[in-house]
Amino acid sequence: MPPLFSIGVKSSLTKPKKKSKKSKSKIYMFVPILEFKVYTGPRWIRPSNVSKSIAYKYSSLDTIQTYGKIRNQIQRNKSEMRFTCFNTLYQWKPPQQVASAIQSYYSKQENEWNRVRFTYFKIFTLKRKIKTLIFRWKLRNCLRNVKNTEDPVTMDVPKKLVSIVDFERGMSFVYEASTLRKTIESRILLSDYMFPEPDNPLNVLTNMPFTYGQLISVIQQCKQHNETSWILEGLKHTKYNLKLFIAYYKKQLKVEAIKAFFKTPVYLLQETVVDYFTSEAEKAFIPEVKIDNFVDAYTNRPEMPIIKQWISHTRDFYIAKELQDTILLINQVVRTQRLLNNVSRVFS
Repeated sequence: MPPLFSIGVKSSLTKPKKKSKKSKSKIYMFVPILEFKVYTGPRWIRPSNVSKSIAYKYSSLDTIQTYGKIRNQIQRNKSEMRFTCFNTLYQWKPPQQVASAIQSYYSKQENEWNRVRFTYFKIFTLKRKIKTLIFRWKLRNCLRNVKNTEDPVTMDVPKKLVSIVDFERGMSFVYEASTLRKTIESRILLSDYMFPEPDNPLNVLTNMPFTYGQLISVIQQCKQHNETSWILEGLKHTKYNLKLFIAYYKKQLKVEAIKAFFKTPVYLLQETVVDYFTSEAEKAFIPEVKIDNFVDAYTNRPEMPIIKQWISHTRDFYIAKELQDTILLINQVVRTQRLLNNVSRVFS
Protein backbone atom coordinates (compact mmCIF):
# COMPACT_ATOMS: atom_id res chain seq x y z
CA MET A 1 0.00 0.00 0.00
CA PRO A 2 1.48 3.32 -1.05
CA PRO A 3 2.42 5.79 1.69
CA LEU A 4 -0.15 8.34 2.58
CA PHE A 5 0.57 12.04 2.48
CA SER A 6 -1.35 14.72 4.27
CA ILE A 7 -1.20 18.46 4.23
CA GLY A 8 0.77 19.89 7.12
CA VAL A 9 2.66 16.69 7.89
CA LYS A 10 6.43 16.59 7.22
CA SER A 11 7.31 13.82 4.82
CA SER A 12 9.88 11.33 6.00
CA LEU A 13 11.21 10.89 2.48
CA THR A 14 12.46 14.45 2.03
CA LYS A 15 15.52 15.78 3.87
CA PRO A 16 15.13 19.05 5.65
CA LYS A 17 17.05 21.93 4.13
CA LYS A 18 19.64 23.55 6.33
CA LYS A 19 19.40 27.25 6.73
CA SER A 20 22.51 29.05 5.57
CA LYS A 21 24.02 31.22 8.20
CA LYS A 22 25.44 34.45 6.89
CA SER A 23 28.77 35.28 8.51
CA LYS A 24 28.87 38.66 10.04
CA SER A 25 31.87 40.67 8.89
CA LYS A 26 33.93 42.10 11.70
CA ILE A 27 35.35 45.61 11.43
CA TYR A 28 38.77 46.16 12.97
CA MET A 29 39.86 49.65 13.83
CA PHE A 30 43.54 50.39 14.29
CA VAL A 31 44.03 53.18 16.73
CA PRO A 32 47.58 54.56 16.67
CA ILE A 33 49.31 54.70 20.01
CA LEU A 34 50.48 58.23 20.60
CA GLU A 35 53.41 58.58 22.93
CA PHE A 36 54.14 61.95 24.43
CA LYS A 37 57.82 62.51 25.06
CA VAL A 38 58.78 65.15 27.54
CA TYR A 39 61.64 67.38 26.44
CA THR A 40 64.56 66.92 28.83
CA GLY A 41 67.27 68.82 26.96
CA PRO A 42 68.77 72.22 27.72
CA ARG A 43 66.60 75.34 27.75
CA TRP A 44 67.38 79.00 27.40
CA ILE A 45 67.06 81.19 30.50
CA ARG A 46 64.42 83.78 29.72
CA PRO A 47 65.00 87.45 30.66
CA SER A 48 62.93 88.59 33.65
CA ASN A 49 62.78 92.34 32.98
CA VAL A 50 60.68 92.16 29.80
CA SER A 51 56.96 92.43 29.05
CA LYS A 52 54.69 89.38 29.06
CA SER A 53 54.41 89.51 25.26
CA ILE A 54 58.18 89.37 24.76
CA ALA A 55 58.55 86.75 27.50
CA TYR A 56 56.06 84.56 25.64
CA LYS A 57 58.10 84.92 22.46
CA TYR A 58 61.25 83.87 24.30
CA SER A 59 59.42 80.86 25.77
CA SER A 60 58.42 79.65 22.29
CA LEU A 61 62.12 79.41 21.38
CA ASP A 62 63.67 78.16 24.62
CA THR A 63 64.31 74.59 23.31
CA ILE A 64 65.97 75.58 20.01
CA GLN A 65 69.77 75.50 20.34
CA THR A 66 71.08 76.82 16.99
CA TYR A 67 70.87 80.37 15.67
CA GLY A 68 69.88 79.25 12.19
CA LYS A 69 66.81 77.40 13.45
CA ILE A 70 65.88 80.29 15.76
CA ARG A 71 66.12 82.77 12.91
CA ASN A 72 64.01 80.57 10.62
CA GLN A 73 61.34 80.10 13.29
CA ILE A 74 61.12 83.84 13.94
CA GLN A 75 60.85 84.54 10.22
CA ARG A 76 58.10 81.93 9.94
CA ASN A 77 56.16 83.50 12.82
CA LYS A 78 56.45 86.96 11.29
CA SER A 79 55.31 85.70 7.87
CA GLU A 80 52.24 83.97 9.33
CA MET A 81 51.38 87.06 11.35
CA ARG A 82 51.73 89.37 8.33
CA PHE A 83 49.54 87.10 6.18
CA THR A 84 46.79 87.03 8.83
CA CYS A 85 46.87 90.79 9.18
CA PHE A 86 46.55 91.65 5.48
CA ASN A 87 44.08 88.84 4.83
CA THR A 88 41.78 90.24 7.53
CA LEU A 89 42.01 93.78 6.19
CA TYR A 90 41.32 92.57 2.65
CA GLN A 91 38.11 90.69 3.52
CA TRP A 92 36.71 93.28 5.93
CA LYS A 93 36.74 97.02 5.37
CA PRO A 94 37.04 98.41 8.88
CA PRO A 95 36.97 102.08 9.80
CA GLN A 96 40.24 103.97 9.57
CA GLN A 97 40.75 104.01 13.34
CA VAL A 98 40.22 100.22 13.63
CA ALA A 99 42.53 99.54 10.68
CA SER A 100 45.21 101.76 12.21
CA ALA A 101 44.89 99.96 15.54
CA ILE A 102 45.22 96.55 13.87
CA GLN A 103 48.21 97.71 11.85
CA SER A 104 49.81 99.20 14.97
CA TYR A 105 49.33 95.94 16.87
CA TYR A 106 51.01 93.84 14.21
CA SER A 107 53.84 96.35 13.80
CA LYS A 108 54.44 96.11 17.54
CA GLN A 109 54.53 92.31 17.33
CA GLU A 110 57.00 92.38 14.44
CA ASN A 111 59.20 94.85 16.31
CA GLU A 112 59.22 92.56 19.36
CA TRP A 113 60.21 89.56 17.22
CA ASN A 114 63.08 91.63 15.79
CA ARG A 115 64.26 92.47 19.32
CA VAL A 116 64.19 88.78 20.26
CA ARG A 117 66.13 87.83 17.12
CA PHE A 118 68.76 90.52 17.78
CA THR A 119 69.23 89.24 21.34
CA TYR A 120 69.97 85.73 20.09
CA PHE A 121 72.24 87.16 17.40
CA LYS A 122 74.38 88.89 20.05
CA ILE A 123 74.50 85.72 22.18
CA PHE A 124 75.68 83.50 19.33
CA THR A 125 78.15 86.13 18.11
CA LEU A 126 79.68 86.29 21.59
CA LYS A 127 79.73 82.49 21.77
CA ARG A 128 81.58 82.27 18.46
CA LYS A 129 84.17 84.83 19.56
CA ILE A 130 84.77 83.00 22.84
CA LYS A 131 85.25 79.71 20.97
CA THR A 132 87.77 81.41 18.68
CA LEU A 133 89.72 82.74 21.66
CA ILE A 134 89.73 79.31 23.33
CA PHE A 135 90.92 77.65 20.11
CA ARG A 136 93.77 80.14 19.71
CA TRP A 137 94.78 79.69 23.34
CA LYS A 138 94.87 75.90 22.96
CA LEU A 139 96.76 76.18 19.69
CA ARG A 140 99.41 78.44 21.20
CA ASN A 141 99.91 76.08 24.14
CA CYS A 142 100.21 73.06 21.82
CA LEU A 143 102.76 74.81 19.60
CA ARG A 144 104.82 75.67 22.67
CA ASN A 145 104.79 72.05 23.82
CA VAL A 146 106.82 70.62 20.90
CA LYS A 147 107.80 66.99 21.41
CA ASN A 148 110.60 66.85 18.83
CA THR A 149 113.00 69.29 17.20
CA GLU A 150 114.39 66.98 14.50
CA ASP A 151 112.61 65.17 11.70
CA PRO A 152 112.27 61.46 12.65
CA VAL A 153 113.41 60.31 9.19
CA THR A 154 116.14 62.76 8.16
CA MET A 155 117.29 63.33 11.77
CA ASP A 156 117.87 66.99 10.90
CA VAL A 157 116.07 70.17 11.87
CA PRO A 158 113.26 70.62 9.28
CA LYS A 159 113.96 73.23 6.61
CA LYS A 160 110.44 73.06 5.15
CA LEU A 161 108.76 72.84 8.53
CA VAL A 162 105.30 71.30 8.92
CA SER A 163 103.66 71.30 12.36
CA ILE A 164 101.12 68.72 13.52
CA VAL A 165 98.97 69.79 16.46
CA ASP A 166 97.46 67.21 18.83
CA PHE A 167 94.74 69.04 20.77
CA GLU A 168 93.74 65.98 22.81
CA ARG A 169 97.24 65.56 24.25
CA GLY A 170 98.08 69.24 24.25
CA MET A 171 101.28 68.86 22.20
CA SER A 172 102.68 69.29 18.69
CA PHE A 173 105.22 67.65 16.36
CA VAL A 174 107.44 69.00 13.59
CA TYR A 175 108.34 67.27 10.34
CA GLU A 176 110.10 67.92 7.08
CA ALA A 177 107.45 68.49 4.39
CA SER A 178 108.94 65.88 2.07
CA THR A 179 108.93 63.30 4.89
CA LEU A 180 105.23 63.77 5.51
CA ARG A 181 104.43 63.62 1.80
CA LYS A 182 106.31 60.34 1.41
CA THR A 183 104.77 58.95 4.61
CA ILE A 184 101.23 59.66 3.39
CA GLU A 185 101.98 58.26 -0.07
CA SER A 186 103.51 55.08 1.33
CA ARG A 187 100.38 54.36 3.38
CA ILE A 188 98.07 55.04 0.44
CA LEU A 189 100.17 52.89 -1.92
CA LEU A 190 100.31 49.82 0.30
CA SER A 191 99.73 46.65 -1.75
CA ASP A 192 99.96 42.88 -1.67
CA TYR A 193 101.27 41.18 -4.85
CA MET A 194 99.59 43.42 -7.45
CA PHE A 195 96.50 44.29 -5.42
CA PRO A 196 96.27 47.74 -3.75
CA GLU A 197 95.49 47.84 -0.03
CA PRO A 198 95.48 51.55 0.95
CA ASP A 199 95.44 52.48 4.62
CA ASN A 200 94.97 55.68 6.59
CA PRO A 201 98.11 57.86 6.95
CA LEU A 202 99.85 57.69 10.33
CA ASN A 203 101.74 60.09 12.54
CA VAL A 204 105.12 58.34 12.69
CA LEU A 205 105.95 59.62 16.17
CA THR A 206 102.67 58.46 17.77
CA ASN A 207 101.77 55.63 15.38
CA MET A 208 98.21 56.98 15.37
CA PRO A 209 96.14 57.84 12.27
CA PHE A 210 95.85 61.51 11.41
CA THR A 211 92.57 63.10 12.42
CA TYR A 212 90.44 64.84 9.81
CA GLY A 213 91.69 68.28 10.86
CA GLN A 214 95.33 67.17 11.04
CA LEU A 215 95.19 65.70 7.53
CA ILE A 216 93.74 68.92 6.13
CA SER A 217 96.44 70.98 7.86
CA VAL A 218 99.28 68.68 6.76
CA ILE A 219 98.29 68.68 3.09
CA GLN A 220 97.82 72.47 3.09
CA GLN A 221 101.25 73.03 4.69
CA CYS A 222 102.93 70.59 2.29
CA LYS A 223 101.40 72.41 -0.67
CA GLN A 224 102.77 75.71 0.64
CA HIS A 225 106.24 74.13 0.49
CA ASN A 226 105.61 72.80 -3.07
CA GLU A 227 105.49 69.24 -1.75
CA THR A 228 102.44 67.77 -3.45
CA SER A 229 101.39 64.87 -5.66
CA TRP A 230 98.31 63.34 -7.25
CA ILE A 231 97.73 61.39 -4.04
CA LEU A 232 97.62 64.51 -1.85
CA GLU A 233 95.48 66.35 -4.39
CA GLY A 234 93.22 63.30 -4.69
CA LEU A 235 92.70 63.16 -0.92
CA LYS A 236 91.77 66.83 -0.95
CA HIS A 237 89.39 66.29 -3.89
CA THR A 238 87.61 63.43 -2.10
CA LYS A 239 87.27 65.36 1.18
CA TYR A 240 89.95 63.20 2.85
CA ASN A 241 87.63 60.17 2.74
CA LEU A 242 89.76 57.05 2.09
CA LYS A 243 86.87 54.92 0.80
CA LEU A 244 85.84 57.63 -1.64
CA PHE A 245 89.47 58.09 -2.69
CA ILE A 246 89.77 54.35 -3.48
CA ALA A 247 86.58 54.48 -5.56
CA TYR A 248 87.74 57.54 -7.55
CA TYR A 249 91.35 56.43 -8.12
CA LYS A 250 90.93 52.67 -8.43
CA LYS A 251 92.90 52.34 -11.69
CA GLN A 252 95.75 54.60 -10.55
CA LEU A 253 96.13 52.58 -7.35
CA LYS A 254 96.15 49.34 -9.34
CA VAL A 255 98.87 50.66 -11.67
CA GLU A 256 100.97 51.79 -8.72
CA ALA A 257 100.53 48.36 -7.10
CA ILE A 258 101.80 46.71 -10.31
CA LYS A 259 104.82 49.02 -10.43
CA ALA A 260 105.59 48.37 -6.76
CA PHE A 261 105.42 44.61 -7.29
CA PHE A 262 107.91 44.71 -10.16
CA LYS A 263 110.38 46.62 -7.97
CA THR A 264 110.74 43.59 -5.72
CA PRO A 265 113.77 41.25 -6.06
CA VAL A 266 114.07 39.38 -9.35
CA TYR A 267 113.60 35.92 -7.85
CA LEU A 268 110.17 36.94 -6.54
CA LEU A 269 109.09 37.91 -10.07
CA GLN A 270 110.21 34.68 -11.71
CA GLU A 271 106.89 32.86 -11.63
CA THR A 272 104.94 35.83 -13.03
CA VAL A 273 107.46 36.62 -15.77
CA VAL A 274 108.01 33.00 -16.80
CA ASP A 275 104.26 32.33 -17.00
CA TYR A 276 103.74 35.32 -19.28
CA PHE A 277 106.78 34.47 -21.41
CA THR A 278 105.73 30.84 -21.77
CA SER A 279 102.19 31.71 -22.86
CA GLU A 280 103.46 34.15 -25.51
CA ALA A 281 106.21 31.77 -26.70
CA GLU A 282 103.76 28.91 -27.15
CA LYS A 283 101.45 31.13 -29.19
CA ALA A 284 104.39 31.99 -31.46
CA PHE A 285 105.42 28.28 -31.69
CA ILE A 286 108.83 28.88 -30.10
CA PRO A 287 110.65 25.51 -29.66
CA GLU A 288 110.36 24.05 -26.18
CA VAL A 289 114.15 23.84 -25.91
CA LYS A 290 114.48 27.60 -26.20
CA ILE A 291 111.75 28.10 -23.63
CA ASP A 292 113.62 25.85 -21.19
CA ASN A 293 116.86 27.72 -21.91
CA PHE A 294 115.16 31.02 -21.12
CA VAL A 295 113.84 29.66 -17.80
CA ASP A 296 117.31 28.32 -16.88
CA ALA A 297 118.88 31.67 -17.74
CA TYR A 298 116.33 33.48 -15.55
CA THR A 299 117.21 31.18 -12.64
CA ASN A 300 121.00 31.29 -13.01
CA ARG A 301 121.72 34.59 -14.81
CA PRO A 302 118.88 37.05 -14.12
CA GLU A 303 121.19 39.98 -14.90
CA MET A 304 121.08 39.21 -18.65
CA PRO A 305 119.64 42.08 -20.73
CA ILE A 306 117.05 39.81 -22.35
CA ILE A 307 115.77 38.80 -18.88
CA LYS A 308 115.51 42.43 -17.74
CA GLN A 309 113.68 43.31 -20.95
CA TRP A 310 111.11 40.59 -20.33
CA ILE A 311 110.62 41.74 -16.74
CA SER A 312 109.82 45.30 -17.83
CA HIS A 313 107.74 43.96 -20.72
CA THR A 314 105.64 41.84 -18.34
CA ARG A 315 105.10 44.87 -16.10
CA ASP A 316 103.95 46.98 -19.05
CA PHE A 317 101.60 44.17 -20.13
CA TYR A 318 99.78 44.17 -16.79
CA ILE A 319 99.54 47.96 -16.82
CA ALA A 320 98.15 48.03 -20.37
CA LYS A 321 95.68 45.30 -19.47
CA GLU A 322 94.48 47.24 -16.43
CA LEU A 323 94.11 50.53 -18.31
CA GLN A 324 92.57 48.87 -21.38
CA ASP A 325 94.36 51.40 -23.56
CA THR A 326 94.28 50.46 -27.25
CA ILE A 327 97.61 52.08 -28.12
CA LEU A 328 99.40 50.44 -25.20
CA LEU A 329 97.95 47.04 -26.10
CA ILE A 330 99.06 47.37 -29.75
CA ASN A 331 102.54 48.40 -28.64
CA GLN A 332 102.64 45.34 -26.41
CA VAL A 333 101.93 43.05 -29.38
CA VAL A 334 104.69 44.64 -31.47
CA ARG A 335 107.19 44.55 -28.62
CA THR A 336 106.30 40.93 -27.78
CA GLN A 337 107.17 39.83 -31.31
CA ARG A 338 110.47 41.70 -31.22
CA LEU A 339 111.45 40.19 -27.86
CA LEU A 340 110.52 36.68 -29.03
CA ASN A 341 112.80 37.13 -32.04
CA ASN A 342 115.59 38.15 -29.63
CA VAL A 343 114.98 35.01 -27.57
CA SER A 344 115.24 32.83 -30.70
CA ARG A 345 118.50 34.54 -31.60
CA VAL A 346 120.08 34.50 -28.11
CA PHE A 347 119.11 30.95 -27.22
CA SER A 348 119.70 29.39 -30.64
